[in-house]
Amino acid sequence: MLGRMGLSGGFGRLRGSRLGLAVTLVALLVAVALILLLALRSKPAAAPQAKPTPSPSKAAPSPSPSPSPSLPNTFAYISLQPGDCFDSPAFTRSLTLLAKRACTTPHDAEVTRLTTLPGDLADYPAILHKALELCEPLNAAAYQKQSVKQLQYYELYPSLAEYQGGRHTVTCALSGGSYQGARKLTAPLVR
Repeated sequence: MLGRMGLSGGFGRLRGSRLGLAVTLVALLVAVALILLLALRSKPAAAPQAKPTPSPSKAAPSPSPSPSPSLPNTFAYISLQPGDCFDSPAFTRSLTLLAKRACTTPHDAEVTRLTTLPGDLADYPAILHKALELCEPLNAAAYQKQSVKQLQYYELYPSLAEYQGGRHTVTCALSGGSYQGARKLTAPLVR
């Protein structure tokens, strides 16, 4: 009788320790899931971003996201003209749309020139490639006139749907840096 009690008591402890282990594992999994959920919720939502092209600056290049055909590097269209200054969601996290700014107040970028894409481009990569190709010499010419050399080339171009709908304008600009945390420009560019 005594042996049986010891044996059944042992199974009871074993069953209890298995239950305790199971409860602990479930609690641990719930805690990990909550931590991951909070981490993902606090991470900023990815916004479409226009791609800055490398500038002639000698500063170390900062990493930048690569363009993705599923998330075009375009923003809701606003009418920008050469000399207009603006803030962009690519630089200012709190924005979802481009916003014109006075060039004498802090701003993300300034338009250097507008150019037009040809009408025979077939897909998003072709639009991206041609926009960068067209803006490169225009931004380089504007860059050469500036005394501040920590600038980057920046382009705004239509998505494939906008392009197919007739919007072929590319906005070439110079910005204060690369994406979130870039320094703001505080004066108009030299013309």
